[in-house]
Amino acid sequence: MNAPAKKKIKHLLGRAADALGIFARDFSSKMVVVTFHRVNDWMEEDAITCGSAKFEAFCQFFREHFRVVRLSEQVAASREGRDMGGTLSITFDDGYRDNFDVAAPILRRLGLPATFFVATGFIGTQYAPPWDQHLPRQPGWMNQAQVRALRDMGFEIGAHTDEHIDLAAKEPEAVRAELERCRTKLQEVLGSPPTLFAYPFGGRENISPASLELVRQAGFECCLGAFGGVNPPVADPFHLNRISVGGWFATPHQLGLEILLRRA
Repeated sequence: MNAPAKKKIKHLLGRAADALGIFARDFSSKMVVVTFHRVNDWMEEDAITCGSAKFEAFCQFFREHFRVVRLSEQVAASREGRDMGGTLSITFDDGYRDNFDVAAPILRRLGLPATFFVATGFIGTQYAPPWDQHLPRQPGWMNQAQVRALRDMGFEIGAHTDEHIDLAAKEPEAVRAELERCRTKLQEVLGSPPTLFAYPFGGRENISPASLELVRQAGFECCLGAFGGVNPPVADPFHLNRISVGGWFATPHQLGLEILLRRA
């Protein structure tokens, strides 16, 4: 069976589960974090690019099926042992310019909070990372004023390292320096140090126990991956799972089925 057929079947199964009230019963026992990267209408959809209409449809689904909260609220509750079942937080990685131009206006119109994890070395530059070098036109990065403006709109800004390095592949001294640069730069932009952290690349293999401890020592209150999965109602804030919403998820109900099938 090809991918489009699989997506359609999962969408239909998701709609049926929703109609039967299965989503409502199941989601109440899970804490969910989703992540996006790019939201625009001029790029072809891929693993990290989502069109604006599709993004808005997912946001509407989140608002209808969860209590959408700030990531910091989920983190604080986890640290205190409070139940956050039925909540969902929306996050973004890297700091693409369309986060400010396209995603933020949609979120504001729907009254939804979100957290933007920024790689500080990319801010205001023309840098093309390896995964974007094949593109005929670069999507660009937010500048300092746009990052501040997101904060002033009420959104949260988190750290995503400075140069988007693989933490597990670096020596402790390099990881420590990278985290310090990122925290210092964000403090200069925002006036206060960030407390939320999402590690680059997001795979299980991209963070080691040693580098995770350095993240903790650097003053961060959480650490998020991006390899899929949901969280129990009370989770470890330094081992938070996120579901990356990209090209694989064609519809919100397909994503809903994925959440339903994942064990917290």
